[in-house]
This record gives sequence, C-alpha cells and structure tokens, in this order.
Amino acid sequence: MLFPFFTIFLIFVVWLTIRYRSNNQKNQQLQDDFWENEAKANSAPAADLDSIQYINIPLEKFPLGLYSQDEILQIEFQLKELSQKRILNLTGKTNTELKATYGVSNLPAIMEIGENFDQLTVLLKDYASALIQHKSFQEAIAVLEFGVGIGTDISQHYIMLGQCYQRLGKFDKIDYLIEQVKSRDLLLGPSILRQLESMKTASQPVESSAEEDFTL
Repeated sequence: MLFPFFTIFLIFVVWLTIRYRSNNQKNQQLQDDFWENEAKANSAPAADLDSIQYINIPLEKFPLGLYSQDEILQIEFQLKELSQKRILNLTGKTNTELKATYGVSNLPAIMEIGENFDQLTVLLKDYASALIQHKSFQEAIAVLEFGVGIGTDISQHYIMLGQCYQRLGKFDKIDYLIEQVKSRDLLLGPSILRQLESMKTASQPVESSAEEDFTL
C-alpha cells in the first residue's frame, strides 16, 4: 500500500518543483522586461510639450453665472482657472510609459498635466451634480457629454448622463452612451452598463419630482 502512495507523492513533488521553477522563470522574465523598458524609457528623447494638442475646456458651452450659490460659483471659478492650464488624459499610463513617450526630464511636468485631468473630471462631475439639483438637466448634459468625450473614468458621470437623458426622454442617446461605455476599459463598466440598460427599458421620461433617482 505504501508504494502507490509514495509514487503519487513523488509525482506531486516533481510537479510542484517544475511549477515553482516555471513561475520563477516567468517572474524573472517580467523583471528583466521591466528593467529593459525602464532603461529605454530613461534614454528616450524629451518631447516638445508645447507642440502637444491639449484638452480645451469649452467654458462657452457651460452655464457659467446661471446660479449664485457658493458651491456652483466655486466650481466655476476652479474650471476657469483650470482652463488656463495644460490638460491630458493620461489615465492608466505608468511612469515608464510616460518617460518613454515624453522623456524622463518631462516626467514631473507631464504628471502634473495628468493630475489636471483628474481634477477636471471631478469638477465636471460635481458641477453636473449641482446643476441637476437645480433641475438644469440640459445644462448638466452639456457638462457631462464633454466629460464623456474626454474619457472620464468616473462611473457616476455616465450614470448621471444616462439619468438626464432618461429624464428628458432622449432614449436614443442612452444607446449611444452604452456604446461609449462598451468601447472603454472602465473599472465599473459592467455595473454602469446594467444601470444604463435599465434606464433604456423605460418608455416615459422620469417625473420631475423624482430627484432621488439621480446618483449624485
């Protein structure tokens, strides 16, 4: 009885050893690839940051000055300030990729440019939320559509836009928004799609009194 058991045990040990060596080789290859890419990135020429096409904030399409509430005024002030800065969507880019594209000497500047994008997406979400609270749905749509256009990864942004479309009976727009979400690698993409699909099934605009339906 011991012989079969010993044979099975021996086979398991051999398999485990092979598996361990294989994983080590893969990890070593990953490390080698990383340092090779790092070396290439660190020697990449510096890009001309002035020649890049940056994101422009279309302030003329936003309802600036429509409301006097401090919250909205503060958001609009920050948007105006941010419109004077350089903005790029660098979401998901590693430092190695940034150095390879823009040069190691430009890394601090390009990281700040990426942070400007992150700040912009948060401001757009907060701005649209405040406009929705004042039932300025069409104005909120202008803000949210711009955010989708520049590739925001904030899930509430897509949900609020879908809710605005639903509120105004623009169900064909929800279909387009669903396609946009499907084409992007969003962390909460499946959850966003489920909520948008449920909105599309509605046949009538949401009643204006149902503000609790909005994800703010």
